[in-house]
Formats: sequence, structure tokens, C-alpha cells
Amino acid sequence: MQVSTEEILEKIISVPSVTDTENGEIVARIAEIAAPFARVRHLPNAAGDRTALLLSIGPEERPGVVLSAHTDVVDVEGQPWTSDPFALTARGDRLYGRGTSDMKGFVACVLAALPAFAAAALETPVHVALSYDEEIGCKGAGDLVALLATLPTPPLLCIVGEPTGMKVKRAHKGKTGWRVTATGRTGHSALPHRAANAVTALARLAARLADLADDLRGGARDEAFDPPYATLHIGSLHGGGALNVVPDKAVMEFELRSIPGADIPTILRRIEALVAEARAALKAEAEEADLVVEELSSYPALATAAGSAEAAAVARLCGDNGPPGTIAFGTEAGLYSEAGIPTLVCGPGDIARAHKADEWVGRDELAQCDAMLARLAELLRRPAADWITP
Repeated sequence: MQVSTEEILEKIISVPSVTDTENGEIVARIAEIAAPFARVRHLPNAAGDRTALLLSIGPEERPGVVLSAHTDVVDVEGQPWTSDPFALTARGDRLYGRGTSDMKGFVACVLAALPAFAAAALETPVHVALSYDEEIGCKGAGDLVALLATLPTPPLLCIVGEPTGMKVKRAHKGKTGWRVTATGRTGHSALPHRAANAVTALARLAARLADLADDLRGGARDEAFDPPYATLHIGSLHGGGALNVVPDKAVMEFELRSIPGADIPTILRRIEALVAEARAALKAEAEEADLVVEELSSYPALATAAGSAEAAAVARLCGDNGPPGTIAFGTEAGLYSEAGIPTLVCGPGDIARAHKADEWVGRDELAQCDAMLARLAELLRRPAADWITP
């Protein structure tokens, strides 16, 4: 029996699959919906508490199409929702709930299209790649990308269904985020020369990173982005507890967002040099002091050519509703592209509504996505090379 996109969305919104928590319930619900139509593969992580899903339809020895999405959502704690965030709520033509835009709306559209894919995928296989922990750095996508890239015949195209208002996007910046923890030596503020101030150490490092951020403004540029250069951003700096105590611990988080084609190795070496300088200065004040860096997240930039056959194919699927553009936020698309799978981003919803209270998706946006996938189902009857053309 055919189940509608909205009915499926209601089922998966009701599962609070918050990032960085076990995801067995959402995996089980999606697998149950998909099992009558697709081969369902579970890809658990090393700890066994997270699982990615790969749903495949059609002959894997032929080049196919990947539809990629994540099933995790950001937390709602402390947000002023006016309805239950984990119960789909309709108000006119808007459907409210956590993940409606980012990005369970797309997941629901794809799951609703599985019967049509199963009926049509005679020449071109379709793979639905569903990851976990995307919101904290695309952590659950790696195993999916690796598996798809090593199929007997790798896919010719990937569509990542992040919320773009159903406009085709061909590029985004890459990102790496870090946490730096400084440990010094505490003491009375009247005797700072006998202590090692962890806050001061990170404040000095923050100032040097800010100088590097200024330098990046004059570096490589790509006018397709806003801003058109790599950025270095300090998001938090915490430490200390009392004015008359020298703080012996401080924590800072910062990130680099890089444009495609930027000299990332050189930028990373400059960051490493600044961190090493800050560590040496802190240890000079106290032998036991240290400064430790932890990578929080990392994913590459996406840079699919505007005139590529893949961009043209996805634009046609979407009804030629505008030239492929760029987005400011990051996705797992760069991972697929890096693995040699041409990738575009296109999905229902708006990133401006994501991560906020009263997140919503329009019924019209879901209908546009349903129409795109219906066009794709028809094309699956033909070899992909026949319709992925400029």
C-alpha cells in the first residue's frame, strides 16, 4: 500500500533522533518502511551505538544514483516551541516539527518514492544513504561513502537533500573545527609570577588566530561565496572562576571554513605553528602546563562545475528552476565528491528555519521534491549515462 510523504514524515518526526545519541529507534522505523521495496544494509559504528543505513534498489553492477541524507536532528532543549517538536503539527500549508526542514522532509519524500523506484529501477540502480551524527561534523557518512565508492560500478551521481528550497546547489565551503584546552598553574592573583595563567595563554592564541583570519581575507577568493574567502572564527573562550585566582584551565573552540581551491595544507600549518608557539610559551611559565588540541569535526568543500553534466541533470529533475548556485553551510556532499562521485545538493525546506524553535517545511516544498523524485523514477528505466548529459 502506498504511504504518503506526510504520513511517513509524521512517523519519523515522532522519533527524537537527536545528534550524538543512540539511533536504533529511527533506524528500525526507516528499515521497516523500506524493507518491502529495497535491500536494507546496516552499517554500525565501531562502538555499536550508531548505525547508518543503505537502501538499494536495482542492479548494483550498473552505475546508479545516490540519494543522501542524515537522520539526526539538533536538540530542542531551551527552545521556545509553541507545539510538540516531536509531533508533526499542521498549520495551514506548513508542517512543524524538529527536522522537518533539516532534513527529515527529504527523507520522507525519498521513502515515499521507494515503491516507484522499485517498479522502475531496471537499468539504473538507486541507493538511499542515510547517515547519523551529521550535525556534529558528518561523522556517520564515511562508511556509506566508502561502501558506495567501492561498488562493482560506482555511482554516476549523488544528490544530497539538504534544505535548499529545491534549488540546485553545486558548491559549499569545507570546514574543520577544533577545541583547545590549556592547563596552567593556579595561584593567588597577587603572585601571578608564580602561576601560569591558562586564560591568558588562550587569549594570546586567539589574538594570533584573529590576525591569521585577517590575512585570509587577502588570500584565495571565489566570488560565488559570501564571503568570497576562507574564514577563521573563534566561537568560544571559557576559563577562570574568581578575580583573585589565577585560572589553571581554559577552553577555546574555533573553526576554519575554506573555499574550494584554497591552500588548506598551508593554512593548517600556520594554525599548527601558532598552537605550538602558544604551548611553548605556557610551558615556559610552568613545566607541568600544557595546551592540547582536539579536532571536533572536519569535512571537505564541494566544487561541482556549474556546466557539468551532473548539474544539468539535477537541474532538469527540478524543473530547470534556476542555475546551480552555492550554499553557505556544509554537508556530506564534499565527502562523496572527494570519493569521485559527482554530487549536487537539493532538497525541500530552508536552512534558515533549521535548528530553531518551530522549524517547519511547506507542503508545497514537499510536493516539489515528490515531483523531482517521480521524474527520477521514470529515468531509472534508462541507463544513467543516457540522461546524465549536458
